[in-house]
Amino acid sequence: MPEPTHEPSSEPSGDAGPPSLMTEGATNEARLSEAAPSDAGATSGPGFALMEDTAVTLLRASEGAENVSAGGRTFEVDLPPVSQTEDAPAAMPGVSAPLLGEGRFAFLARAGEALASSLDEPTVLRQLADLVVPGLADWCAVDLLEADGTVVRRAAAHRDPARVCDVYALAERWPMTVNGPRGVSRVLGTGQPFLMSDVPDVPDPGAAAAVADSDLLFAESRRLGCRSVMLVPLEARGRVLGCLSLISGAPDRRYGARELELARELARRAGLSLDNALLYGEARQAQARTARLQAVTAALSRAATEDAVAQVLAREVWEASGATRVAVLALEEDGRMRPLRLLGYPDDAQGHFAQHPGGSASPTARQDTRHEAGWFASLEDFIAQHPQDAEFARSLGPGARAVVPLWCETRVRGLLLLAWPESRAFTSSERAFLEALAHQCAQALERASLYEALRERTERLRQALVTGDVGTWRVDLRRGHEVRDAALNHMLGLPVVDSTSAMGDFLRYVHPDDLAPLEPEFLRHQSEAPVVFEQEFRLVRRDGGIRWVHSVGQSLVGPDGKVACVTGAMADITRRKEAEERLQLLLDASRVLALRLDDVEQALPEVAKLVANHVATGCLVDLAEPDGSLRRVTAAHREAALEARMRASLTEPGRGPGHPALQCFASGEVCFVAPLDAPRCHDMSSSEEHRGLIGSLAPTSVLSVPLRSRGRTLGVITLFTAGAQRMLVAADVTMAEELALRLSVALENARLYHDAQSAVRLRDEFLSVASHELKTPLTSLILQHNLIGRGLEVAGLTGPVTNRLATAQRQVLRLTALVDNLLDVSRLSLGKLVLERAEVDLVQVTRDAVERMTDVFAQAKCLLRLELPRTLTGHWDALRLDQVLVNLLTNAAKYGAGCPVSVRAGLNAEDEAWVEVSDAGIGIEADALPRLFGRFERAVSDRHYGGMGLGLYISRQIVEALGGRIDVDSQPGQGATFTLRLPRTPPAS
Repeated sequence: MPEPTHEPSSEPSGDAGPPSLMTEGATNEARLSEAAPSDAGATSGPGFALMEDTAVTLLRASEGAENVSAGGRTFEVDLPPVSQTEDAPAAMPGVSAPLLGEGRFAFLARAGEALASSLDEPTVLRQLADLVVPGLADWCAVDLLEADGTVVRRAAAHRDPARVCDVYALAERWPMTVNGPRGVSRVLGTGQPFLMSDVPDVPDPGAAAAVADSDLLFAESRRLGCRSVMLVPLEARGRVLGCLSLISGAPDRRYGARELELARELARRAGLSLDNALLYGEARQAQARTARLQAVTAALSRAATEDAVAQVLAREVWEASGATRVAVLALEEDGRMRPLRLLGYPDDAQGHFAQHPGGSASPTARQDTRHEAGWFASLEDFIAQHPQDAEFARSLGPGARAVVPLWCETRVRGLLLLAWPESRAFTSSERAFLEALAHQCAQALERASLYEALRERTERLRQALVTGDVGTWRVDLRRGHEVRDAALNHMLGLPVVDSTSAMGDFLRYVHPDDLAPLEPEFLRHQSEAPVVFEQEFRLVRRDGGIRWVHSVGQSLVGPDGKVACVTGAMADITRRKEAEERLQLLLDASRVLALRLDDVEQALPEVAKLVANHVATGCLVDLAEPDGSLRRVTAAHREAALEARMRASLTEPGRGPGHPALQCFASGEVCFVAPLDAPRCHDMSSSEEHRGLIGSLAPTSVLSVPLRSRGRTLGVITLFTAGAQRMLVAADVTMAEELALRLSVALENARLYHDAQSAVRLRDEFLSVASHELKTPLTSLILQHNLIGRGLEVAGLTGPVTNRLATAQRQVLRLTALVDNLLDVSRLSLGKLVLERAEVDLVQVTRDAVERMTDVFAQAKCLLRLELPRTLTGHWDALRLDQVLVNLLTNAAKYGAGCPVSVRAGLNAEDEAWVEVSDAGIGIEADALPRLFGRFERAVSDRHYGGMGLGLYISRQIVEALGGRIDVDSQPGQGATFTLRLPRTPPAS
């Protein structure tokens, strides 16, 4: 609520409450004709519309009467022009002493001077309120009509400054509208004044209806002091700007026609001053917007990128419009919206605005081809226009929205989105300002796009020229010569100047291996229609060095339509090719090593040859001996003759203490020498034969890298270059270290593999021997137990001894089964498992196994259910099949103790016999299923369930040897189902 700005008055305030000046309603009112100021008419309203009062009022108004009494109410209707009103100091009803003291002309003159003293709208309204209180009213209010049609209380005054806030509170509590049937609303809608000379003390339904919409509002008005009311419009240039409400609360102050005419004249002057202030304010706003547009233009002229343009636009719009959310979106060529700057939006808005064309694009994407902006006064207006975006719009909250396209002369470059937290109307000046900003931004985006494209092209050209790795060439077919620039001659090792030579001279520098495919293509482009071509090939420098180039050319035609010249550029791509060769070397070496996991030393010659062919001239590999010496394993060279000489000297001594391989092996660090000078070459040899070999190889750079694994040096790999081959560089050191790492891992893995194989063989031999050795005493012990049992049976002795003998027999049988399992494991590991196939009835084998397991199931309290056919025959090993079934039944009784066990058998469509053993026990975890059939693997803790984890392993090996398979299906807490499937006939070998 605005704070009161008038000076407090010393006159006492009225003792009655005022009406709400914002209410709709007018009952007893006098409508004054603009054409005849001396005529007035009083019309009655609901509540106290007396025909007699109206007739008397009209009669006296025509006779120039001043006051009319009717029913205790006074209606002022005599409205002479101000020029006809005498400036007399005589007291008149409804005129205060200060006003009578100075006269009406003097009051209006003073009012005009005060109102004309400022062009600031708040100042004009404050001075208007100060003029009428307390001279013309006990309290007053000024309500203005906004551009969006709302009514706002902009000024108020009261005899008692403490009650000014109550005047503002009335407008906030009971908002006004335009074109209402009562009070201020009607005055604003019709432009006609309203007069109620006498507001009765006793509540009257008619008076209450004229003053307020409710009894509570009427009571509030009476509390502020309300004895007489005048409402006059503030007009200028034929339009209503607002309403001036004058309320008298003193019993001796009653408004009549003369006071109303005075108020109208005051309102007219105030309307002119207010209109001037509004025009001045609009002019200042226009000036400020012009200045802001100039500032934006200057800022955009300095913005060279899209992000900088979007930042300037978002900042300026944020400050100028008062919006709480601003988004600047760029429109791509494919119709995609790309957010450039978001202010005030949540984090997930980025994904909403960036939509693929053809999908559910952002709301403004459907406005992308039009130049018209979208102005939405409220959220409901926006949703009505874009219902598909209702959910996202509601998530941002209520308020006005604006969608302004960023359009330039050619197309729409993007969109500007604005959101306000409250509903509002958009003035024409505000719309023009935002559209002008958007247009400037679109032009700046267009310039930024062009600048970025130009910058990218300039940067490419600059990079090509600065690096010096790009040269240009031109073949003039009309004049018969070639032109090469200085950069291309530099790549060829020629003098760094532009040169002209005969046609075909350039082909002399092409690598012989690339010349055969390149020359026909080059000649073809000299005769065919214009075409752009590109090729990659090698050049041989004058000093013998090899350079890879990427050439792009184009044939151009002359006026006669024939090819006149061929021009192009060449880029040195040697580094890229070298990097590709290093990578290819690592890939090829890894493949070779992976194929020789068991014997890596046999793969070393192939690896050395790969190194010599890809990145070096030659390669040597040394491995460490148990005595700490180095043994040269292999050597490779690009030239076959030198490679043969190197391999012939593998076992010959002669390396000196300065040899890089020996230094690398001793220190365990990389030894890199480049370039390699004569003194260093001399130190590398300790014999004349070795010096002769080094002289023939003529190395220019040497790199030795240790093969290390687990803190031990396993050997050394040495690379060297010679002749025209480039010298090794730092990138080669990194590659060699990676290669050495892979060699070290392969050597270590091969050693561990051989050690593991040896350990497995020893274990299997031990298990085989131990199993055989244990079988003999166990067999004897079983026979002794049987003899003892038979003796006790003959003697008729029973009791504890018999029970203990049975327990001992079970333990011996269990021990025998464990020994058999160990023996089977050793046989399986050595591949000595023998199967004795014969015609076997699977049903009978199953029944026999179940019968032998009857006591086990009884002890485990498992109810056994059999579903078996009468017979099911096939060619299998009966003993091994019985072993598998016993293992499955034993597991079902062990892990399904206390739960039913089901055994089923049958024949499937593939003529496979199957046996299914199911229990409802503890089940198996999903992560344990893949390893369940592994050797010594267990799915449960051995603290709660005994066993060695060999039963299922042996069972699977036996079943697979019979050509079948075992499947398991289980879930924790729901038991397990093992299914044995066997072909009825032996599989073909």
